[in-house]
Amino acid sequence: MLHQQHSNMYERSSTMATALMLSAKLFAVGAFISSHALRKPGTDLDFRGTIVFDVESFPIVAPRTKEDDIRTKTTGPSKKSIELKEAFYEALMAEDRHSNTAPVKQALDELSKSYKLDARTSEYNDGDWMLETRPTFPGLLGYNEDGDALFTMGKLTYNMIYPTNLMCSVQKMTQHIHKMNKDPQNIDPRTGRVMLPPYIPKSLQHELLQDASQLRSVRNDVHFTVEENGVQGVLQMDGFTIPNPNEVNKYSIWFTGGRCYSLNNDKSEIKNWRSVFGTDQPKFNKLEQVQLWMAKRLMGAEPSKGIQRDGSLTYVMKKPVGGHRQAYQQVLYLDDKIRVTVGNKGTIVVVSRMDEEDVL
Repeated sequence: MLHQQHSNMYERSSTMATALMLSAKLFAVGAFISSHALRKPGTDLDFRGTIVFDVESFPIVAPRTKEDDIRTKTTGPSKKSIELKEAFYEALMAEDRHSNTAPVKQALDELSKSYKLDARTSEYNDGDWMLETRPTFPGLLGYNEDGDALFTMGKLTYNMIYPTNLMCSVQKMTQHIHKMNKDPQNIDPRTGRVMLPPYIPKSLQHELLQDASQLRSVRNDVHFTVEENGVQGVLQMDGFTIPNPNEVNKYSIWFTGGRCYSLNNDKSEIKNWRSVFGTDQPKFNKLEQVQLWMAKRLMGAEPSKGIQRDGSLTYVMKKPVGGHRQAYQQVLYLDDKIRVTVGNKGTIVVVSRMDEEDVL
């Protein structure tokens, strides 16, 4: 009942963007292409897979006992946890889905203390999720008449997709997590083991070579509209995640690239799409050229080279930021309906499980 109630509330509001923040040591590609170079450890990755400044800090869940650590996925959330989940949801909705307010943090503090399971052993992590908290990543320019958050294409993609000065509104964001070994296409027929992705953070390569059975793919989709002409599209960010073998409820995550494509395939829409994204790449000034060179060298960033035959635009990050101490999320609460996570600097993200008919 609670899930249905909040789903209805969610449908009435179109600004379903959020920032999925994870800690890291470097500004990602956008930081280099904008006006920054390096930053201190303890920053967060947002939902676009890019490192950003964090909001207020949030106390990480208290240390667990040995009894807590040995619990498995066969044990569900307690009755108290379910009651506290409802109280947390009420606080979140009362604050218009802003996750960094005092009432929301207080309710989440109580909820996280009641959660005694280890999410690393739970299959609930996998599946298709809708983000419910508001966007907090940099570059927010305000809201349109429908209440949708406004960003330039450059801010949404950190200048990986051109033209960067397009004004776009964000309608929703979704996340899709699936265990690699459950898809036969990901299994090497010669060894019977999971085939590794082409781009892996150096600090995780040895671990994955030893055992990739817990490797999961991550796809983050940002649904947007070009404000000028109403063209609708999806920004897709592709990455991977693995549980931290040494810390309860923590998952490491990294992103390796993405694509931008039209949401509609009718001829008139495709024509409008190509008129917007089929333009030439912009000319960079000397400073921007240096920053782009840094992004390519340090992150292996390859921005979009223009529209492809199918109308999509793609980019790649061959040297992804990642590692158990660099980019991760901690699960504060997880059940079959919702997941609440926090980055190492306190960015709170709430997602609800999508219905099958709503998954693209």
